[in-house]
Amino acid sequence: MSLNIVLLAAGEGKRMKTQLPKPLVMLGDVPLVQHSLNTIKKLNPDKVILVTGFKKDEVKKYVIENNSGDFIFCEQKERLGTGHAVKQAAPYLPDNGKTLILYSDVPLLTTKTAKSLIRSSARKKISILTTQLDKPKGYGRIIRSENKEPIGIREENDASKEEKKINEIFSGIMVVDNEFLKKGLRGLVRNNTAGEYYLTDLVEYATKRELKVGSYTTTPDEVLGANNKSELSNLYQAMVRINIKSAKDRGTIFKDESTCYVEGELSVGKDVRIGNNVTIKGNVRLNDDVVVESNVLLSNVNIGASSVIKDFCSIEDSRLSSNVEVGPFARLRNGAVLDSSSKVGNFVEIKNSKIGANTKANHHAYLGDAIIGKKTNIGAGTITCNYDGKNKNKTKIGDSVFVGTNSSLVAPLTIGKKSYIAAGSVITQDVPNNSLAFGRAKQSIKKNWKKK
Repeated sequence: MSLNIVLLAAGEGKRMKTQLPKPLVMLGDVPLVQHSLNTIKKLNPDKVILVTGFKKDEVKKYVIENNSGDFIFCEQKERLGTGHAVKQAAPYLPDNGKTLILYSDVPLLTTKTAKSLIRSSARKKISILTTQLDKPKGYGRIIRSENKEPIGIREENDASKEEKKINEIFSGIMVVDNEFLKKGLRGLVRNNTAGEYYLTDLVEYATKRELKVGSYTTTPDEVLGANNKSELSNLYQAMVRINIKSAKDRGTIFKDESTCYVEGELSVGKDVRIGNNVTIKGNVRLNDDVVVESNVLLSNVNIGASSVIKDFCSIEDSRLSSNVEVGPFARLRNGAVLDSSSKVGNFVEIKNSKIGANTKANHHAYLGDAIIGKKTNIGAGTITCNYDGKNKNKTKIGDSVFVGTNSSLVAPLTIGKKSYIAAGSVITQDVPNNSLAFGRAKQSIKKNWKKK
């Protein structure tokens, strides 16, 4: 069975009070639409169709530049409801297979729930995603038969007093058989208070033809949307709750989860521990027995088993092997790679550099655009002078090298294995293997000197 996805992304977002099209409003560090696209990728659909509208070119540009794969874009020129929006995508859908209909402003649907909804549509023409709300005002209510099968969805404006008491609501998300969808869309009419084509009418369309309607119920957080900045804040909190719960379900221990913010996609091994005030963004992998202490930022990192990230560290776009120790107060960014059992201590910054196994930079160093071998010691105050004012240059340091305190290594530079760099040196020339290098001004002493 082929799976197609229609993503509705035509919103203007007037209530957001923004110049951006609604799909590009930021939730955490990425736009709303990207959260939906991240879920879509994991479903491996045959075809993805985005229905755009307000500032459609901006939305299209963002999607293409930030996502791989092929996308079909179509425009909803008039705002005539969700049914009308899906009508714009219908010509691009094959006659066979199923279509999952999603919304860019309902971005927290998990892959697990999406797959469960798809499974619930087996041998059915349509299946809908529902949830239970204590205060369902504003949402379409699920009408069920005596045997608990869904037979209709009543929009708030069209619901009776009794129907408004129902607390099971429709999320807007559904899976529909393509042949049925195309026929149903042609049959939609605007005989409602809003004068719009309701996608929800497809349920009654199926019921009238004695076709069974499937359903799957999820948590309210997964189907939460946002129409203004206040709701956007609620959406962010829901995203954090979902991500933290997922990590806890896989065995992660949070010291105090109320102080942590998991914005991105966190995958964890066994017995991971996370301290207070930890922020996780992008794609982060914490392998078995990783310890992340307090006040740490992790973004797009993979941390190997039994590694420890100490307090007040910032690690971005980096990869750490097993048994690595970082911090406290260290910064790793832009392609830092640390091999097993290496150690980066307090106030060390590493950028676009590879640190070999069992190598140590214990404190107060900057290592940029460097390749450093194994079992090497980088003394306090060491700097790789990688920028000459125009170009970035490489520093290569071999195995078992000792770099003394307060050394400046002026790239491009190669230091051979088992060499020594004397403390306080400025090194501008390559150093052969098994050598001692030093570069200091000759010390002068003036006895009995007095300031004039």
